[in-house]
Amino acid sequence: MASLLVAAFAQNPVPQIVGPVKPMAVAPGSGGFTLTVYGANFVPGAVVNWNYQPRSTTFVSAHELQAQILATDVIKNTAGLISVTNPAPGGGNSSAGWAQVEVHKPVTTVALRPPQSYSFGGYLLLPADFNHDGILDLVGQYGDQVVFRPGNGKGRFPVGSVVGRYYDSNGAAFGDFNGDGNLDLVFAQSVPDHPEVWASVALGDGQGRFKFGGRLSNVNDPTVGAGFIHSGDFNGDGKLDLVVSDMQGFSIFLGKGDGTFWHFVDIVDSTPTIAGMLTGDFNSDGKLDIALLAWGPSSGTYLYMFLGNGDGTFQAEQTIFASSTILEGGYLQLSDFNADGNLDLAFRTDSQICVLLGNGDGTFQLPACHTVGTQFQFTYAIGDINSDGKPDLIVSQFPGVTDYSLAVLLGNGDGSFQPEQTLATGIPSAELGVTVGDFNSDGLLDLLFQTGLGMDALIQAH
Repeated sequence: MASLLVAAFAQNPVPQIVGPVKPMAVAPGSGGFTLTVYGANFVPGAVVNWNYQPRSTTFVSAHELQAQILATDVIKNTAGLISVTNPAPGGGNSSAGWAQVEVHKPVTTVALRPPQSYSFGGYLLLPADFNHDGILDLVGQYGDQVVFRPGNGKGRFPVGSVVGRYYDSNGAAFGDFNGDGNLDLVFAQSVPDHPEVWASVALGDGQGRFKFGGRLSNVNDPTVGAGFIHSGDFNGDGKLDLVVSDMQGFSIFLGKGDGTFWHFVDIVDSTPTIAGMLTGDFNSDGKLDIALLAWGPSSGTYLYMFLGNGDGTFQAEQTIFASSTILEGGYLQLSDFNADGNLDLAFRTDSQICVLLGNGDGTFQLPACHTVGTQFQFTYAIGDINSDGKPDLIVSQFPGVTDYSLAVLLGNGDGSFQPEQTLATGIPSAELGVTVGDFNSDGLLDLLFQTGLGMDALIQAH
């Protein structure tokens, strides 16, 4: 442990953006403004980038940066892709998450183009800029393959390349694992004749091609398996690490900085089934924490917090929510619904989306639940669908046998929401999830619907 601490203090950590920036949206031609970026592992000298171009930055804390965005950045409708760079030694570019500022005046009506169907993305869909062109690309599942599809800037995703094989639908994450400035992938696998393998690493070249970077094995601890996977610099040594959940806890794999990892620690949770896992700085100390959602068919739904110590270890489990009446919560997500700089959490029940506002110290207020469906026949996403700078709840519903619909609960910016509005009916199914992002950089969020067999892209019209 002493050697880990020495290494951590000898290097600057890899910065990470977690949650939305503030403001989330601005009107074109409105002039320069101060952008607040929230995350973890920020250090003095950190720089906020707008579409890869550095902007004058003030270090507030390891959790917060403020940058001066230029009037020339927001002349016309566009999307500003936000990243953070920590200085050497160590440091580097944020790569395990991303944020966008939507440059568009607020819209009163959300209009969607006809859906474009794709045969990839069914059980895996990760948006990020993998080829450095400032446009969001996609990595998704195609059969047992993981494939890369570049964004063309018009909301389309032409054929790209194969990332790897034997994907087993149990999670994936991206990040610069070997420090070359390009995004890499790690994805869960079931490799024939190799039962000890749980994941594979694919190293990106920054142009949309990937090469095999090695496999991760659970041979030393058969309890480690793939579930939810996230990347982040948990021990602050300037190298990205991995956290992976199994049915009853999570494990930390520390990165060596060359695309390989070593199994560091297992943390067992006391609940029966893990239904969601997220990383973020929930107590505003600039260190990455882990939130777990768990449920049991007869015991209820629980949210647990593991506050990070910044050296790869975590404080004892804290219960932040427990309900014996909610018997199957899922789809754990985060945002900042009331714009106070503290991360909030959301999850779904059989018929509701429950929102817990964060206090900024690792604790949360009691949930406010909003009825949006029945019998688990809906999925949801969080995003500013109307570009007014406030996070909304976007819901894909399945009210009938074939009649899918899209609804939204517009956020008021204080953690509350307006009554549900139906945006469209007869849309493609979204059995597995809705992914949001501005995929044509026009200042309006677009929607990707995962169907199990592929995905359907619905691009906003303006």
